Amino acid sequence: MIVHLINLDRSAERLRAFRQINAHLPGVVRFSAVDGRTLDLAELIRKGLIRPEILDTYTAARIGGAMSHLVLWQSATETVEGLTICEDDAVLHPDFEAQAGRLIGELPPDWDIILWGWNFNAALLMDLLPGISPCLVLAEQEALRAGTSRFQAQPVSPQLFRIRQALGIPCYSVSPKGARLLCEFCLPLRPMRLRLPGRRLLRNVGIDCMMAGLYPQISAFVSFPPLAITKNEPSPKEPPVRAAL
Repeated sequence: MIVHLINLDRSAERLRAFRQINAHLPGVVRFSAVDGRTLDLAELIRKGLIRPEILDTYTAARIGGAMSHLVLWQSATETVEGLTICEDDAVLHPDFEAQAGRLIGELPPDWDIILWGWNFNAALLMDLLPGISPCLVLAEQEALRAGTSRFQAQPVSPQLFRIRQALGIPCYSVSPKGARLLCEFCLPLRPMRLRLPGRRLLRNVGIDCMMAGLYPQISAFVSFPPLAITKNEPSPKEPPVRAAL
């Protein structure tokens, strides 16, 4: 399984760290991430790729990240089997390739997207008993950060469950059909609100928020337990684009 790794040209240290902790991956193709600092925002608005209002909630890095995923989705629509996409802070289990291949082989052919992990500081809502009861999973991000090496050392035998809601996209596989649906739903980048468990509303602050709004409408799955994790360490604070202008 080839993993398409999103990494900025100026983030050589993150690339080095990714390759070191994921040295077991047999095939990684680096994708030169779109740098939000260099984008012509007026041109993106003119082309209908973003709406001006999104500049109130997206930082330059979030816009660049969204565009990176969108470019890869467009590439996935032109493939036969889709793509596996990974962000450069992801930690993948040593059995990732074998387990992911097994799980994909067990799915019906009309699947759209599979999350191999999610952000542990956000709730995961999945169909534990399809048609009977959802399951809300609350995890501990700090414990995950401390337990990264133990995650890679312990055996796992995950299963796939339908997603109702999840945030974070450290690593996922997307089919050609799923990529087309994501492109259609997420463009233009625009303000929206995601209803979280407990009726709380979350503003659209990143492409994973938009993707979460689509999961209930498509054939979306999550690996439980995860085959990919992320420490999700905070980046240097950056204001939304409009506030920075």
